[in-house]
Amino acid sequence: MENPYQSPGAVVEDREKPSSSLGDVASGQKLVIYAILLYFLAAALRAAVGPIAALAFLACLVMSWVGIYKIARGLEYPMGWRIVLLVLMLIPLVGLIELLVLSSKATSRLRKAGYSVGLLGARDY
Repeated sequence: MENPYQSPGAVVEDREKPSSSLGDVASGQKLVIYAILLYFLAAALRAAVGPIAALAFLACLVMSWVGIYKIARGLEYPMGWRIVLLVLMLIPLVGLIELLVLSSKATSRLRKAGYSVGLLGARDY
């Protein structure tokens, strides 16, 4: 007679740890998302406060550069494309569109790897 309280004998697989390239994509995506939010906040501050909001735009630019570089490195873009992406960030509307496109590409790559991606970035599994 079999034991009715015996646990199932299913084989449980251990999930692989995420590679460092996916970690770069996840952290870069968070920086890019925060840079997009800061960009809109800085635009509102500029309308309300004036030229002091330039510091917020500068912080947005630096944050987006780091995020772009991390995403591009994690997605294994060649160095030439990384430089082009960083330079394109200096053009205001093009830079915002670039951030949105890179965030979208990062989201699809992270979801394929098993990450849960929300509004503010990826969470591990």
